[in-house]
Amino acid sequence: MKNIFKFFLALSITGIFLFSCDKKEVGFDALTSNPDPNATYYVQFLNASKTMETGVTETGSLVDATSSIAVSLMGTPQKDAITVNLTPDAANTLTANMYTLSANSITIPAGKTSGSVNFSTIAAKMPVGQTVKFGLNLSAGEHNSPSATGIKLTYNLKRINFCPLENGAASLVGSWNGTDAGYPSSLIKTVLKGTALTVSGMNVGFINDFWGEDISVGGSFTMTVKGNGTVDIPRQYIFTTVYKGALSDYEIKGSGKWENCGNKPKLTIIYDIYYVGEDKGLAAQYASYLNNIPYLTAEISL
Repeated sequence: MKNIFKFFLALSITGIFLFSCDKKEVGFDALTSNPDPNATYYVQFLNASKTMETGVTETGSLVDATSSIAVSLMGTPQKDAITVNLTPDAANTLTANMYTLSANSITIPAGKTSGSVNFSTIAAKMPVGQTVKFGLNLSAGEHNSPSATGIKLTYNLKRINFCPLENGAASLVGSWNGTDAGYPSSLIKTVLKGTALTVSGMNVGFINDFWGEDISVGGSFTMTVKGNGTVDIPRQYIFTTVYKGALSDYEIKGSGKWENCGNKPKLTIIYDIYYVGEDKGLAAQYASYLNNIPYLTAEISL
């Protein structure tokens, strides 16, 4: 008898559990498959605030800042599509010729909870190095989000402070002035070598004065110029010096950047000078005599 009682008790509990699950499924189906047409809903922007910057490829082409502008439905999905109108803000400093917007409205399809359009800057039209603002106002009538921040999108956008070289490496050919390894320099010259540059006259002050040796042979090396504002100096022979009749060969290795925004191009090169076969350069080995800076810097203008 006790076993029979336990069986009926277990069966009753299982039935209650199944009934409860069925009831929840029916309620969910009713909520999503047969939404109340009079139910209140709101729409608002998703990720309504962003800060973005344009870029540049290694070849020097500008890269636009892009984003998906999305709106979300807060409430029950509707049986009909919802159209949300977008209006550029009057205070925009990103003007109409500086961007594209794939549509002036966003459609949330029937039964769905979000929709989006595509935004992209036109970097070439933007002011260099300046932050500009782009805003959109959302309009869905009585269904606007009650949150003020939900119905206004604000982007802070900046074109990278980069001005391409009109003629590639050829735009950096000439005589340079500035400082090199802490010494005033007007000796550095560059000439075109294919798509690279042959650089001469670097490190003269340092090797003559700080190191105390005279250059007897050489004095030039090849530097690669990339369109994205960088330069590269693979490790290579630079010159031979003489000290008390003994000759020593040296190599150079470095990297840096070029700038072309302004009246004339500028170069900043970080480098070191090496004995052939040694892993550490002179600046790295004797940094304690160089304000603890383990590299040399040339800052020059054309």
